[in-house]
Amino acid sequence: MNTTIKKAFVTLTAVSCLACGASLAAAQPLEIVPISAPITGEIIPISAPINGEIVPISAPAYVIAHQNKLAPVRVYGQAASIEENRITLENNNDNAEFPSIVLNIGENTRILNAVDGLPMKLEDIRENETLYAYVGPAMTMSLPPISNAELIIAGIPADFAVPTYAEIEGVKKGTDGSVVLKTNQDVDFTITTDTTLIPFLTKNIITVDHLRPGSKVLVWSQAVTEDGKQAADAGTANKVVAFPYEYAGYVEAGLEGLSVNGEALELTEDEAPYAADGHLMLPLRKLAEALGYEIKWNAETSGIEVVSGNNVLYSLTARGSEVTTGDGETRELFATSVVKDGVTFLTADDLIALNEVKIVK
Repeated sequence: MNTTIKKAFVTLTAVSCLACGASLAAAQPLEIVPISAPITGEIIPISAPINGEIVPISAPAYVIAHQNKLAPVRVYGQAASIEENRITLENNNDNAEFPSIVLNIGENTRILNAVDGLPMKLEDIRENETLYAYVGPAMTMSLPPISNAELIIAGIPADFAVPTYAEIEGVKKGTDGSVVLKTNQDVDFTITTDTTLIPFLTKNIITVDHLRPGSKVLVWSQAVTEDGKQAADAGTANKVVAFPYEYAGYVEAGLEGLSVNGEALELTEDEAPYAADGHLMLPLRKLAEALGYEIKWNAETSGIEVVSGNNVLYSLTARGSEVTTGDGETRELFATSVVKDGVTFLTADDLIALNEVKIVK
C-alpha cells in the first residue's frame, strides 16, 4: 500500500507588479476595445479612487472570515514511532517534501477502524502499520512538522478503499430521491436508497434529513482515489457514519436575506442585512431567537444578554466594542455593535462565533 504522506498546503503568494516600457509596432492597427470587453480571455476589473485609495470595483462589499475556514488536511504513511500522545508517520516517497510528520494525539482525537468505523485505542496501533489521518491545517515549521490530529483511521486491510472524513458544506436533493453532499474535502458524495446510514456510537435511526451543513461524516465510497480526490464518476456512498452535530445550527446570510437551518427569516426593512467597512452586519435578536435563544434587554445600562434556558451565552452593551462570554471571558468584537432604528446589529463573524453556528457559503 502506498505510504506517501499527502499534504495540502494553502499558500498566500504576494504578487509584485513589474513596470516596464514597451513599444508597439507601427504597422499594428489600432483597435477600439470597449471597457467591459474581455482582454485575452480575462475580465479586467476597473479601479476607482475611494477615500484616497484605489479600490477595484469588483471587490466584494464584505468578507465573512469564517467562510474561509481551512479544512483538515489528509495525510498518510507508516507509524514509525508510537509514543504516549503522538505518532510519527514516515514517508518513503522521494518526491515528498517532508520524510515524516508528527501527529499530536489529544483527548478529542478519534481513532477509528477503517472497516467498521468503530473506536480504537492508541495501543491498538502497531508499529509500521499504515495509517490515514486528518490533521489541522496549521503545522509547525520544525522538521519533522507537527500537527494536531482530529481523526486517525487504522486497521486498514490490504487494497482497501479507505473512507473519507469530511464536513458537509451543502446538501442538494434530487427529484429521484437521491441526495448529494458537498463536503470540505473537495469530494461530493451521492446518498441513495442503498446507502447505509449509521449514527456514531448510538442506536438511533438516522435519515438523510439528519445530514445537514456542519455534519461531520465518515464515508465509504469506491469513487475516491487513494489521495482523497474524487474519481471521474460521481462518488456514490456505500456507507456513512454520522458524528454528533457540533453546531447550534447553520446559517445562510447575505445582503439578500438571512436563513437559519434552511428556513428564511422574515425581516423588516429595518432588520435587513447590510455591508459596512467590509463586514456583513446582521440583526442580533432575529438570529438569536431563530436559534431558540432569548434576548434580555436592560434599558438603564443598554445591556444585552443572550440566554439559553438559565444560562447566559454572552452579553454586550449596545454600541459597544466588547462581548463577555458565558464563562466570563471578555474579548473584542470584530467591529463595534450598531443600533439602527432600534435594531442591534453585529458582524456576521461575531454572530457565527458567539452562537457557534455553521456558516453556509
